[in-house]
Amino acid sequence: MWVLVALGSILALAEPDWRQACALIGVGGCYIVLLAAGSLTPRLDFYLRAARRGSASRPWVALTFDDGPDPVTTPLLLELLRRERISAAFFFVGEAARHYPDLVARTAADGHLIGNHSDRHGYGWTVSSTERLFAEFAAANRTLADILGYPPRFARMPAGISRPRLDDVLRRLQLRNVAWDVRGLEGFYRDPERIAARVARRARNGSIILLHELYYGTSCFKPRQALATAQATIDQLRARGFHFVRLDRLLEQADPTVVSSDQKSPLEAGVLLLENGVDKAMGYRGAAPVAPRARRAA
Repeated sequence: MWVLVALGSILALAEPDWRQACALIGVGGCYIVLLAAGSLTPRLDFYLRAARRGSASRPWVALTFDDGPDPVTTPLLLELLRRERISAAFFFVGEAARHYPDLVARTAADGHLIGNHSDRHGYGWTVSSTERLFAEFAAANRTLADILGYPPRFARMPAGISRPRLDDVLRRLQLRNVAWDVRGLEGFYRDPERIAARVARRARNGSIILLHELYYGTSCFKPRQALATAQATIDQLRARGFHFVRLDRLLEQADPTVVSSDQKSPLEAGVLLLENGVDKAMGYRGAAPVAPRARRAA
């Protein structure tokens, strides 16, 4: 990238003629293509690193869901995962979490990992100031911390998009960026069995699997379609010999919800949230005090 910038500067300072103008346009075009590729392709690690796969030492995979919570789809997925005895990761949109805080609490109470999927799942932050970029993910962090009592430790960018300075923002929020190794592409491959077959065919030891509860802000597919896709994916991955572990275990990182013995366990805390009731009309009220990070059990 810096080579292109330097070359463009040299051409700009040289005596201009039509050849140099064309060359400068070409350099600019290449730079724009690089920016787009770096933004849209997490695998390139262009602006920041993204965790895409865990240890390949075992036949395990992590199941993750984006764009929730949703009042219809999320309960269906929680019931499915409870029946299948799978702990997944849910990357929730801050705006949706404020509308359905009880679903966030229930998801955590069921033992699933909650991640930050931006506050509004828009894309204005990709070309905005660093302050607005920070606000987008900080707002979602505060919302989730307010509901759960602890902040998320993982984030996933909408569509995997990246941009300059994003690594600084995530570092300030102590968030680890997570992408995927295999995704369902439910918007293109509409049939649940076809999606599941594609995921199972591409999965390998340590894969992070990306499925969607919905595409946020759209009606791209129906709740039963999302449920059928999840069920078929689980079945086909198991048929290939994979077993499921939660994302943080796959990445061999300490679970931030583990607390010391004199505090409530994550499950108990989630149950208390549900039993005491969470204001369904809750707007953002600022972050609740964050529980101290636990020491790992010896």
